[in-house]
Amino acid sequence: MHERHDDLVERIDAARAQAGAATATQASPETDELAAYYENACWEYGYASLCHMALPAGLRGKTVLDIGCRRGKGVFKLSDRVGASGRAIGIDWVADHIGQATDRMERAARETGLPENNMEFHLAYPEDLMAIGIGNATVDVVFVNSVLHLTCDPAAALAEIARVLKPGGLLICEVALADGPRDAGAVEAARALGNSIQAAPSRDEFERRLAGLGFAIEVVEGPRPVEANMGFKKGHEVPTAPSAEGVRFEALVLHAVKR
Repeated sequence: MHERHDDLVERIDAARAQAGAATATQASPETDELAAYYENACWEYGYASLCHMALPAGLRGKTVLDIGCRRGKGVFKLSDRVGASGRAIGIDWVADHIGQATDRMERAARETGLPENNMEFHLAYPEDLMAIGIGNATVDVVFVNSVLHLTCDPAAALAEIARVLKPGGLLICEVALADGPRDAGAVEAARALGNSIQAAPSRDEFERRLAGLGFAIEVVEGPRPVEANMGFKKGHEVPTAPSAEGVRFEALVLHAVKR
């Protein structure tokens, strides 16, 4: 039986109580706020559904976390890359996604030829990974795409990523970013539509956030222009929010190393 959101809320509250306020993520949203936001947050067919997942070499034996793993395809790929001595962990807030990923997991493990399954999937919120037992400095690599811009609190989600990464750990961001300052109203309207491109912060703002969390940043791929109405495949368009900003958007892959 797959976990429901009500069960997830109870588990998060219990985990926070057991861990105590001292180990909780600072300024993270409350459980009820997260539950309300993510209850119907399933953004299909938008840009965030597109996952190129450009991965570096040298993942063998690593613990890798995929945030917003959807139905598990990326974790299956990571499982093969990290090998028998590594772990591939996927989290998503959509119970059906985690259910489907879990159902496909054993078959995917057999197809990679590994001696045993090295994958796990969890129904969880990006802003509260402590609730599923991911402790401080326990993960080697975190992967996230533009769904990051649609999380309940993107700043808190980034802070949580910084918490779980080991010193020297790698954050891989496949994201769209704007080429200039954003209007807060336009961003929130785009987030309400589930448009992860139009919800993007400026590149300067995003890189400042990462630097403030102790990351050293390099651009691995891009930038390349993308349109605000771009969906998950060529020819598929998504709704956009009215905006007079005049900003342009670009897709790029950022690698950020935690100092």
